[in-house]
Amino acid sequence: MESLYLFILYSELRYDMKGFDMVEVLVLYYSRSGRTEALANAVAKGVESVEGASAQVKRVDYATVNDFISCDAVVFGSPNYFSYMAGLMKDFFDKALSIREKVAGKPSAAFTSGGGASNSALLSLERMISSFKLEKVADGVVSQGEPSEEDLRACKKLGETLAKRALERTEVPKD
Repeated sequence: MESLYLFILYSELRYDMKGFDMVEVLVLYYSRSGRTEALANAVAKGVESVEGASAQVKRVDYATVNDFISCDAVVFGSPNYFSYMAGLMKDFFDKALSIREKVAGKPSAAFTSGGGASNSALLSLERMISSFKLEKVADGVVSQGEPSEEDLRACKKLGETLAKRALERTEVPKD
């Protein structure tokens, strides 16, 4: 009984903090070296800079399909491995295949990092965005080497754009 009470109290607290107009943007990424993680955190800062939006930053190997279903918008980040997204990111898409209709139409974007200037990993992520019928709201960001200040600014802007589109999508039409 006590755990039920604590759950209700926690839920009410979250509701009070979140409010009706709050949208949640899932920043889903994979990183081994920390480069893609730095980009993911910049995207989250961009999301958080928009009033009414919050970011949930999650490594793809700790994410669930339910995280994907329950968010209002999603951004995918991956290193460029052999001219493709990380295997764990592809595995996540494979697991989520059966819920495509539940996420269709959500605002989405992508970003990648790698040793070279190749955008092939970004193209593979954007093909998944298309396959899941997500709404691509901005051109993706490709970072080469250590993320530069310009890369981080571009990712922050990507987060802002995504959050604003998610808010627009949830607005109640005015008569």
